[in-house]
Amino acid sequence: MNGEMAQNKMKIVITGAQGVGKTTLVKQINKDFPDFKILPEAARLAKEAGYNLDQTATKETEMWLIAKQIELENEEGKWVADRCAIDALAYIHYLFPEEADLIEFATKTLVPNFNKYDLVLYLPSGEFPIEDDGVRTTDIKFQEDIDRYVRDILEKHKIPFVKIIGTPEERLAKVRNLLLN
Repeated sequence: MNGEMAQNKMKIVITGAQGVGKTTLVKQINKDFPDFKILPEAARLAKEAGYNLDQTATKETEMWLIAKQIELENEEGKWVADRCAIDALAYIHYLFPEEADLIEFATKTLVPNFNKYDLVLYLPSGEFPIEDDGVRTTDIKFQEDIDRYVRDILEKHKIPFVKIIGTPEERLAKVRNLLLN
């Protein structure tokens, strides 16, 4: 995309395990670029709807999350997403490795969304302690495992991405540079 069309329809996703700073970066981007709508995080919406998350998630939870993620990512206009279909697929692969039908359904349903992203920002695990926000688990091993699955999906599906590291300020500076250049 280029010119005004790109400015009006750009879709940015931030991917990575829980507790890596995605929500912080989304809010920073929105503050610096208020014309980017923030897509809500499907996992937080699931929690509000009464679903269990992380290691206690059920297949029903994952089906709800798949549907909600697709609904969110079909939003028109210019947006930045705190989580995306990449994350949903990573969690399903990790949580339900023996559920071939669920993995196949999730893959067929979520992978087409990968082509809708104009910019994929990957935040690796291990840069900050996980804050306990009452939604995500603070289990570091779980975070590292999910991070591995996210990286595997990025590689397997040849998804172009930018790895964003550093302090929150350094991360925002890198994203600002990407968006302005």
